[in-house]
Amino acid sequence: MAHRQLRPKVNNYNLTVEKGEGYHLNMSLFERLVRKGYPHETLVFQHRMRPEISSMIRHLTYPDLQDAPKTEGRPDIRGVQANVIFINHDYPEDDLLNVTDMRDMGSKSSKQNLHEAKMILKIVRYLAQQGYGTDKMVILTPYLGQLRKLQHELEADNDPVLNDLDSYDLIRAGLLTPGAAKSTKRRLRLATIGKRFLFHSFNTKFRYVCR
Repeated sequence: MAHRQLRPKVNNYNLTVEKGEGYHLNMSLFERLVRKGYPHETLVFQHRMRPEISSMIRHLTYPDLQDAPKTEGRPDIRGVQANVIFINHDYPEDDLLNVTDMRDMGSKSSKQNLHEAKMILKIVRYLAQQGYGTDKMVILTPYLGQLRKLQHELEADNDPVLNDLDSYDLIRAGLLTPGAAKSTKRRLRLATIGKRFLFHSFNTKFRYVCR
């Protein structure tokens, strides 16, 4: 089976596999071993993804992928019709020429999308109303520009639910004072999607036996 994990980033296109000049600096050691025919085994059980997510991975990349028992039977996300949802819109992003995503090879700018940022915060607010706190949520974006836009929108928003995600229901029920909530409040995690995160999120382990 060919190597199918994400390749390392190289900021010089001339040194990549895609350029085809033989440097191949974005080819991992594992891929080199597989291409050379070294014995290897592909582990078929995944232990992290919900079956709704692994089914997409199985369809696209790993047809033999199986779900470990601990990935099954997890509670459904409250307040939504499905555990995996795709949202389409036709609002284009803006280029930020003064921000460069260094991990994006050849990038001269970053991206931001105000419509998506506002939509995401509305989704976060809705999930908070379903009882999910900041320890259960993380917002991920591939662009530094969008990360800054999300930070700005979250800082500027005066919505009491967004400002007190972990304590909204407790305060409303009279079980926690606003002062006590403020002292224990944890920030909502915002992060860009690096290769390492993608590897851990859509992980199918490889074990290589080299003789």
